[in-house]
Amino acid sequence: FCQVSFLHYKQLRVSILPANLIILSATYLPACTVNTDHPDQLSARYPTFYLNAVISSNATCGDPEPEVYCKLVEHVPGRPIKNPHCARCDANSVLPQERHPITNAIDGTNHWWQSPSIKNGRQFHWITITLDLKQIFQVAYIIIKAANSPRPGNWILERSLDGLTFDPWQYYAITDSECLSRYNVTPKLGPPTYKNDTEVICTSYYSRINPLEDGEIHTSLINGRPGADDLTSELLNFTSARYIRLKLQRIRTLNADLMTLSARDPRDIDPIVTRRYYYSIKDISVGGMCICYGHAQSCPLDPCLCEHNTCGESCNQCCPGYHQQPWQPGTISAGNTCEKCNCHNKATDCFYNQTVADLRLSLNIQGVRQGGGVCIACQQNTAGINCETCTDGYYRPAEVHTSTANIQRQRALTEHACVCSDVPAGQCVCKTGFAGLRCDRCAFGYRDFPQCVRCECSLPGSINTDPCSPCICKACGCNQSGSLTESCDEMGRCQCEEGIAGDKCNRCSRGYYGFLSNGCTVISLTSDWLIHFPPSMHL
Repeated sequence: FCQVSFLHYKQLRVSILPANLIILSATYLPACTVNTDHPDQLSARYPTFYLNAVISSNATCGDPEPEVYCKLVEHVPGRPIKNPHCARCDANSVLPQERHPITNAIDGTNHWWQSPSIKNGRQFHWITITLDLKQIFQVAYIIIKAANSPRPGNWILERSLDGLTFDPWQYYAITDSECLSRYNVTPKLGPPTYKNDTEVICTSYYSRINPLEDGEIHTSLINGRPGADDLTSELLNFTSARYIRLKLQRIRTLNADLMTLSARDPRDIDPIVTRRYYYSIKDISVGGMCICYGHAQSCPLDPCLCEHNTCGESCNQCCPGYHQQPWQPGTISAGNTCEKCNCHNKATDCFYNQTVADLRLSLNIQGVRQGGGVCIACQQNTAGINCETCTDGYYRPAEVHTSTANIQRQRALTEHACVCSDVPAGQCVCKTGFAGLRCDRCAFGYRDFPQCVRCECSLPGSINTDPCSPCICKACGCNQSGSLTESCDEMGRCQCEEGIAGDKCNRCSRGYYGFLSNGCTVISLTSDWLIHFPPSMHL
């Protein structure tokens, strides 16, 4: 996987990251180097390079109307208070310190985003934040830093490739019991751990009330999973995302206020209580790798610099002409280079077909029937899975190899040929009634080329050897004693009297005997018959 770095203006120490992991933040692209004295630390410098990421939320404090908010940390009994005060939030203010838009969460400064407090209604427990990274990354971790409020209580971290369908990455709940009751997921106790590459866990570890401000949420998506060292396709798919969504569902409150807030509409409660409950985020950092699927040495923010005969913004497909085997992501142990199709230099593109592979119909460039590459738009009048045959109306001379250029010769009179054949070279497979190497004459029994109609003379009923020569019929030769007439059919068969058989009516039928001039006699099974006809003559 290639390396790119995104980081805020501050240095970030993250011991869980491998040295080749990139740091994503939605704003800056610094040069990233590894401190050899501390291999777990990524150090960054901070050029003013801006990524075209987009972040949005469905609610912000002071929009549409200004409001007053208070800091919870300044209203907790027993805590020292330094200059306690309630401040004003106004999305339309000319004073920057009064505006808290969602873009503050990714601008690399100490400014923050803030939601409306629940003084405005219970609906402001449910807020959605969406970050569009503008290209697909493999996300390794997400760090969220709260500002002047506690971390969110119940919420879901989600991912999406298209911005339409979102899947959960991790659930967060105020208590372990709410993991089961709200999300139907068995809670993880203590720091999160993972059983498999796609497990979606629920934890209450990052939803504790303390610290009341400046708390952090660390979500690792790769490290700690079984496939982290040699990325599996399952883990790659699980961590791939262009869109990251935070579905905030419950603000973390003091236990002393919990019953009051649960039983009554916040708008009916003393504003001194409700004004101090809201969400705030001053930083969202995302760590990960460019999605080049193991097919690039480096990847700037634009499309990956693909290798292994792969193409696409994320090296997520084989290049044209390299589909002999299906595309696969590269891994540390296997490059999975896309293999060129064998089109005998007659086509520049192909596609993979699993049925062709199963039937072993495709020839690879080593001359082995392995893979499913099917050539597209064969040139030079060729056709076939590997452009190995000729199109109708063309043939390849026997002395020429299939890879040689411009060797297909056109057959003559091809309107009389059905299909092409290369063996013997130039032999047309002719339509009915036509013959010759190029179907340029009538077949035996047909006449009048190029119409080639069937000749009428029947060879069995004539003395002819050629059905197209003047027909001279044979004499019927019917036995006058046994036939009804002297005529016969075209096969020379005469029409016999009853009890007479044979093509020429010259013998008795079964069940008759004594072929005489007046016909055959029916056999009667009597003692006289047995006397006159020994057993060898019995019918």
